[in-house]
Amino acid sequence: MQRSFPAFAACLPGLEPLLHRELAGLGVAGTQLQGGVAFHAEVPLLLRCGHWLGTASHVLLRLAEFPCRALGELERKAAGLPWEQWLRPDVALQVRATTRKSRVYHTGAVEERVGNAVARAFGRALPVARQDGELPTANLAVRFHADVCTISLDATSTPLHRRGYRLAGAKAPLREDLAHALLLAAQYQPGEALCDPFCGSGTIAIEAAGLLLGLPPGRLRPPPLQHLALFDASAWRSVAAERRTVPPPAPIAASDRDAGAVAAARANAERAGVATAITFTTAAFTAQPWLAEPGTAPKSGLLACNPPFGHRIGKGQDLRPLYQTLGNRTAELGPGWRVALLAHDPRLARRTGLRLSMQCSTRHGGLPVTVLLGQLGTDTATPSDGA
Repeated sequence: MQRSFPAFAACLPGLEPLLHRELAGLGVAGTQLQGGVAFHAEVPLLLRCGHWLGTASHVLLRLAEFPCRALGELERKAAGLPWEQWLRPDVALQVRATTRKSRVYHTGAVEERVGNAVARAFGRALPVARQDGELPTANLAVRFHADVCTISLDATSTPLHRRGYRLAGAKAPLREDLAHALLLAAQYQPGEALCDPFCGSGTIAIEAAGLLLGLPPGRLRPPPLQHLALFDASAWRSVAAERRTVPPPAPIAASDRDAGAVAAARANAERAGVATAITFTTAAFTAQPWLAEPGTAPKSGLLACNPPFGHRIGKGQDLRPLYQTLGNRTAELGPGWRVALLAHDPRLARRTGLRLSMQCSTRHGGLPVTVLLGQLGTDTATPSDGA
């Protein structure tokens, strides 16, 4: 049975350097490409990646690649693949196809032909994936580009950014992988205090608490590969037993003026197993205890937040005073503090008056966003090109 695969860890565009750094921490010498990182892995490493990666959205196994110019050729070649080594007959199958610059261009026909090939291997069609996502599903991606077909299999039955703790959300919830990326870009370290005065459903604080406690991002999901014939129970027990050594915990403070959002954040933190590591407060950001009375804050830490930017929250409102006040209150925390903002509008970010530099850019909810970092106590004026 094939146990080693070319693999590809996919992420939001712009997060590739952070994902590459994460993989290096797992001992993976990958190649950074557009949209993710390519590497080669055996089953134990695939299990570790699915369990520990925080910025990846998928880990894909490259099953096959071959030239193909017709649907009949596709079905014939696909039927010759060892599907019984990869798939389970009791798990639903979802085939999704994309085509570009190829003679084979009908995605629906591609999905049908590959599904037929799998059915021939098992002697019957596999169960159909349910729309509600309640049952585990093997997700097969078939990509045609320039008359070359690539078939890939997702190592997990759900995207990796769905951690499993966020059943309750506030307005404009932040994706878990983007919150994780914000923290990694800011080089947030376990043992460092953190403040999020616009916590919403608590995603940044919960991801920070996971890092602080040395918890794997995939701890609430089913084991990677469990829905596939590739699953190795013995290897999974070893991966699940891994622990990361972390320093004594530091305080994490999260607040929001919306009481419903704070209630949702508390519930999410409970499900994530990190509620005791976070102090939640219902308050406007100016009344957040550390910002209202900077002398009560730890001497050093990271202020990380996703402040309102007017498209889905506060539309039609002038947010410039909010950003200016945020900059003033943040600056009062002192030179031991750093700041990490997820910004959509550079003009609003400049209103903070903080010296911010761009770390990376991506898209969230269809909108461009930029991770901006700054060290307090250097020069409070934001440079003209800093955002």
